Amino acid sequence: MTRAMHTGFASAGVCVALFLSAPAALANPVAPGVAEIEFGYMCQLESSEDVIAEDTIAGTISNIIGSPEFQRLGTTVPAQIGIEFGILARVLPEYEGPVTFQVEHPPQGAAGVTRESWSAFLSASEMSFAGFSFEKQYELTPGEWTLSAMSNGQLIYAVTFDVVAPMGSPLDDLGCDGPALVS
Repeated sequence: MTRAMHTGFASAGVCVALFLSAPAALANPVAPGVAEIEFGYMCQLESSEDVIAEDTIAGTISNIIGSPEFQRLGTTVPAQIGIEFGILARVLPEYEGPVTFQVEHPPQGAAGVTRESWSAFLSASEMSFAGFSFEKQYELTPGEWTLSAMSNGQLIYAVTFDVVAPMGSPLDDLGCDGPALVS
């Protein structure tokens, strides 16, 4: 399920999931519109509410509370229930505001959906989170996943993640089995 956080508007740090795709052949990450960027994965965060997002498989995105901290940095992510991965970014001032987020991934669900998108907000003063949490079996699709953000037809950032089957390695040792509480 797509997940997000935005700390620029709400004092509680409500999150808004962010994604948009770019060709995988580009350097990773591509981030012409960001002042600061970080990406990786962690245990799934607790969500505060769901927001309607019609161009997603679930029909909603989940808002999370607080600013996530990645437990593993990088672009390799185990396809495992309870794992959440994504991007923390602070955009350049000219990109602050409403954006379109998109995630492209291997086919999912009965319809074989490969692209999901929605609108949200990015901040130039604080880090904003865009991510995806593995909550359902059909979401565990290994392969390339690209998360990106665009504004007025201009790419702000794109990161391609390599989602892999759990390997029984240190990548899998987070012990994630549900939402982690954020204080």
